[in-house]
Amino acid sequence: MRKTRRPWAWTLSVILLAPWLLGTTYKWVDPQGQVHFTDTPPPAGTAYEVIAAPHSPPAPAAPAPTAVQSISATAAESPPPTVSDTAEVPRDDARCVDALYQLQVLAGDWKVYKPGPGDDRAYLHDRDRPAEIDRLTRERDANCSDEPDQLASQQRRAREVFQSLSPDCREAREKLQNLQRPTARSAPSDIERQQADIAEHCSGVSRDDVWLADWRYPLRP
Repeated sequence: MRKTRRPWAWTLSVILLAPWLLGTTYKWVDPQGQVHFTDTPPPAGTAYEVIAAPHSPPAPAAPAPTAVQSISATAAESPPPTVSDTAEVPRDDARCVDALYQLQVLAGDWKVYKPGPGDDRAYLHDRDRPAEIDRLTRERDANCSDEPDQLASQQRRAREVFQSLSPDCREAREKLQNLQRPTARSAPSDIERQQADIAEHCSGVSRDDVWLADWRYPLRP
């Protein structure tokens, strides 16, 4: 005949096992042979066994940030652009005209140079010519206007500089110097006519800081 477990026996078992479920448990036997499970050590001199409490399950890992969250975080960390970062570099009209003129000089089939001390000339080596053209092209793009009328004016002035530094204008200036010599005894009308011709066709001034064309020495003999 099966024995029926009494309800108080279940209650006693839960009470005895509760410390084991909640923390470190001590198992020991009293002098009467009764087994005890407690969360504190037994009386001194009593042998006991420590039963380790089960480990708590690890906390779930934080979900990885989504693409939208990553972009938002990056945007929050990046400082807003300052005025200096977004301001456009001002264009220089004079540098634009010089760049246009020198590109016209370097496009010709002659050697180019810059005047040095006295009558010395610093010629541009053929191997350095492409790099100089590239530099002046960037100079032109950075300084010339995007407005058609203004750009047309800059191109016109560059052609005037080219004409002013041409051999014809150099000869015209040399002729005027000869007419003005005290020993030349030139007629005032001749001097005035030469001055008017230079003012009309050679109004630019002599330049030492740009490339000049040496028409006496072609690039390829």
